[in-house]
Amino acid sequence: MRTLPLPRPRTTGQTPSRLHLSAPPRLSRSYVSLQPVARTVPFPLAHHRHHHHHHYHHYHHHHNNNNNNRRPTPAPPSRTRTALSHHRSFSILPVIEFSVAASQTLLTTLHTATGTPWYLTIPLFAAAIGLVARLPTTVYTRRLAVRRERLAPLSAAWAARSRADLDARVARGEAPRDRDAWVAEAVRATARARRDMERRWGVQAWKNWAPALAVFPVWLAGIEGLRRMCGGPRGLLGSLVFGWKGVREGSGGVAGGEGVQGLGYGSGVVDPTALATAQDTATWYAADSSMITGGCLWFPDLTVADPYHILPFALSAILVINTLPKSQAGLRALFGLDKTPEAIAAYQEIKWRLRLQRGLLIVALAAGPLTMNLPAALHLYWVSSATMTLAQTAIISRAIPLPRQVPPAKGQDTFLMLPTRGNTR
Repeated sequence: MRTLPLPRPRTTGQTPSRLHLSAPPRLSRSYVSLQPVARTVPFPLAHHRHHHHHHYHHYHHHHNNNNNNRRPTPAPPSRTRTALSHHRSFSILPVIEFSVAASQTLLTTLHTATGTPWYLTIPLFAAAIGLVARLPTTVYTRRLAVRRERLAPLSAAWAARSRADLDARVARGEAPRDRDAWVAEAVRATARARRDMERRWGVQAWKNWAPALAVFPVWLAGIEGLRRMCGGPRGLLGSLVFGWKGVREGSGGVAGGEGVQGLGYGSGVVDPTALATAQDTATWYAADSSMITGGCLWFPDLTVADPYHILPFALSAILVINTLPKSQAGLRALFGLDKTPEAIAAYQEIKWRLRLQRGLLIVALAAGPLTMNLPAALHLYWVSSATMTLAQTAIISRAIPLPRQVPPAKGQDTFLMLPTRGNTR
């Protein structure tokens, strides 16, 4: 950084009590100057500065003559910007493209190796993905349920202990005696004890949802590869990566099929940005000609929508069956049929879980009607995948049954009349 010379102060004929220094020249914001800001200073201090200025100006006079035409040195760049400029930007597009291409290769290889028509190859493809990706997660979730059921007596014991401690606090006057307040506090104490126990034994509730979320990308890659083979211009992955803006309805289509506006599937849903770039996840793909005649029954053409919409409504029915709880207590809790104070207090502890289940139930009901204009191949894959999930759950439930529940003790003693020693008859 180069320093600029200080200007020579200007004085009048008489010696004033204050001396005014001339203002420094105005510089650009991009350069740094060490000149002091002009201000009014007392005379002794100004005289000292004037004497120092004389030597300073004489010392730098020769140097300034050689550098009068040079501009001041700009400030160094920010370290933060320099450090960030050396980092590469990570893009998930190659990973998505590789996954979708792998699913397409697997689907075509399965079709060629087995020699089956497409209406059988697609269910086999869905079953293969279910066996490879979904079966291990289903077994893991079932084993978690078994461990949780085995811990039920311990959970009941902790609940009894929490209620006993609450009764002791009420007796000492440290807790309210109101019944509703007592029930709410008992439910909160029991929930805290249960969470601590589940954390200690590794059976937390979030582990039931994590496997399903891990399988979702695999399923999505499969349906995206099948969509490309049907000739769709953009699928769910392309819309999630590049956004929903720019998707417009136009002419053309997937082998004459109609489109779904706003979902990125169907006819003429073309993104000019995606077509102008090399991003393969959003560009147009030609339909496989063998899929046009690869259907059966009422849907002979797999590249167009089901003309009777049987597959979409069958999809919604199977998804609803998979989403609903399998126990009466779970159904009553899901629909809020239990209005007892204990159930109302327990709802506050599991309300996020119930809201998630209700949201999934609404999505399952709306999945068929919202996607009824998609190609029949996608619905066939989706129905096969949901049916595979339902069958796997039923088989694993029989193969790994839950342990029998031991009912809690009722707290009543049973009195037995035993004969005396003398009366043995």
